[in-house]
Amino acid sequence: MAGACPNRAALVFSNSRHTRSITFAELDARAARLADGLYAAGLREGHRAIVLAPVSLELYVCLVALMRLGAAAVFLDPQAGRQGLDRAAALAGAQAFIGSPKALWLRWISPSLRRVSLHFRVSGYGPGSLGRLARLAGSRTEIADLLPEAPALITLTGGSTRSAGPRAVLRSHRLLAAQHAALAHALPVQPGDVDLPAFPVAVLHNLASGITSVMPDYPFRRPEAVRPARVLRQIDQHGVTTASGSPAYWRPIAEYCRSQGRTLSLRRIVTGGAPISPRLIQELRRAAPLAEIICLYGSTEAEPVAVMPAQEFTAETARLTAEGAGIPLGHPVPDIALRVLNASGREQPAGEAGEIWVTGPHVALAGLGEPSAQAGARPQAPGVGWHPMGDVAYRDACGRLWLVGRVHTLITRAGRVLFPVCVEAAVEMLGFVRRAALVGLPDAHLGERAVLVVELDRQSGRPHDWLDQVRAVCARHDWPVDDIRTLSRLPLDARHNARIDYPRLGRGLLKIWPRR
Repeated sequence: MAGACPNRAALVFSNSRHTRSITFAELDARAARLADGLYAAGLREGHRAIVLAPVSLELYVCLVALMRLGAAAVFLDPQAGRQGLDRAAALAGAQAFIGSPKALWLRWISPSLRRVSLHFRVSGYGPGSLGRLARLAGSRTEIADLLPEAPALITLTGGSTRSAGPRAVLRSHRLLAAQHAALAHALPVQPGDVDLPAFPVAVLHNLASGITSVMPDYPFRRPEAVRPARVLRQIDQHGVTTASGSPAYWRPIAEYCRSQGRTLSLRRIVTGGAPISPRLIQELRRAAPLAEIICLYGSTEAEPVAVMPAQEFTAETARLTAEGAGIPLGHPVPDIALRVLNASGREQPAGEAGEIWVTGPHVALAGLGEPSAQAGARPQAPGVGWHPMGDVAYRDACGRLWLVGRVHTLITRAGRVLFPVCVEAAVEMLGFVRRAALVGLPDAHLGERAVLVVELDRQSGRPHDWLDQVRAVCARHDWPVDDIRTLSRLPLDARHNARIDYPRLGRGLLKIWPRR
């Protein structure tokens, strides 16, 4: 990591008040000292350490130190709730807990965290801090000689119910190397690139590529709360050339650029974490006229899966989306094998929708020993080593993927299957609709009734005939929508704040319209 560009900045954290940065050589030296300190405290190769701390320079020093030591970093979902967090911590089987001062208080409400023998503060230099460990470290600086399949990163969620259990995604050192290679193929770097990654995990790829990461000045768990002026200041101040983020992150930035008459001096913009609408692509083109815009499709278990360059979002693809074809995801990356399967496990021909299954060297499959932790395993698997994405799509005649829904969001109304994304994307092509969601609610006669919920764009205004226009779109395609409602804000996923949270939306609608 430090050999090729030791004096180049590896990480930069800046805001309007101050800037903190660390070079590749300094990061390597600090991680080596911290690895020595953790070893002296009792952490060994093969051990697991739960890490629960905000994105910071110290967090990445800690992560590199754990990898150097040969210990696996375990990331829990702090939004899993008390019981979910405790179940995930128990499944992790960790020997150490590294967290912020606030996170360490969770030991008093989580018996599983309380049983972890070693615990350290990620910040500061007092007793129990990683800074103190590094200062008192010895001279053991060699990097652990690891097997390729040894765990490097483990991500655990708490699970929504006790029966569902925690969900685990395990990334080995071999898998991280394969993911780095796949991302390098999809997003080649140039000498001197400076990246602004709104996805913290992307920093690992940058470190392996010798690329500077300028961390965006915004709350990572709330992409919609981004303040565009701060991001533009960082781009100008640090000479940022590439940037990535979810559609929820890019939307306010593009809108700010339009309102202020500003443009982004970037050579590449990457978006992922959720499908992107043709309207937002057009906004980004105006905001960054010289930038290559790339849409990545993937998941925690498999990233990347498909790539859609913005130049493929043409007037023709926009017309198809408006006609109910869904949202284009692009072509599968060459590093992955992909199949579109029906419920019986048979591969679908072009034009026929089914669930996306993938396999490849950068696809994570291993859980932590519990069937519930195996990511979405289903009986129709096409063979060993295949992972179900949970997304429903079809291939067009050119082999490009088109998203039409999620497995758990498909609606069966009076025997007819409705694909929500087809309806939502077409309705969102209306200039006054910011977001749309098609939800199936239980119905004694229909099986499910289809309810379309729209979030109107406050900036574009609300036309007096908005309801008639939405109904016209549905009627034109013979979509049997039983009811159309508005919400001031549709509930979104907690991770990227970009995907509709269908379960939460459905529960809210049932409170208003109980089962029929």
